[in-house]
Amino acid sequence: MMQFDWTTFILEILNFLVLVWILQRFLYRPVLAMLDARQQRIKDETEQAAQLRNEAEALRQQYEQRLADWNQQQETSRRQLDEELAQLRNTATENLKQTLADEDAKLRVRNQTLIAAREAALIREAAGAAYGQAAAMLQRLASPQLTQRIVEVFLQDLLNMPDSEQAALRKAAAMLIAASAVEVLSAHPLSEADQARVTAALSGAAGQILQFRFKEDPALIAGLRAIVGECQLHANLADELAFFRRQANHG
Repeated sequence: MMQFDWTTFILEILNFLVLVWILQRFLYRPVLAMLDARQQRIKDETEQAAQLRNEAEALRQQYEQRLADWNQQQETSRRQLDEELAQLRNTATENLKQTLADEDAKLRVRNQTLIAAREAALIREAAGAAYGQAAAMLQRLASPQLTQRIVEVFLQDLLNMPDSEQAALRKAAAMLIAASAVEVLSAHPLSEADQARVTAALSGAAGQILQFRFKEDPALIAGLRAIVGECQLHANLADELAFFRRQANHG
């Protein structure tokens, strides 16, 4: 009769608590701190750009005021000229104002475009750095024990699968051709017991007996991925990181 080993049980609990502490301290907090710093930098650069625009607007107003003063000073001289010279001078003045207005409009458009491009680049850079650091950290934390814990979560999710997702899974299973096997990829080898549990759970969720082929894929980091025809069920760190990266790039 197998005896219950309290020492192993307590060590497993301590191992789990240490893992949670490491994730909290060295993954989530640094990533959040880095994103906050990036966001603050974007805010500072946006405020600096706004200040530059305000200064440019002030200079433009100052120039227009000086131009108006100059026109006023020249009024006495223009009265002494004939109508043709006055018309030419007025035309030239209007053309100059229009040119200044056009250049000012172009400058505003260029500034807005540069600011938007800079903000987008900073966001992509922050997301890329966060993704890389998270992936590197999770690679170091990956272990067969973590894969087994994710398998437990995967099995629990199958039991609580929404009706819409279960319908999609059953539809994909029904469309499998004869002798087709469901491919289950895992970051670490699954025990025979875990393979049997995954087989039973997926067959039950699909509503029919399925054939399975288990393979290892270290690229998943930890966890597993089940491919049932056109339907894929993800429960691994690699797919979660990829989802995080897509959300960041489209945010």
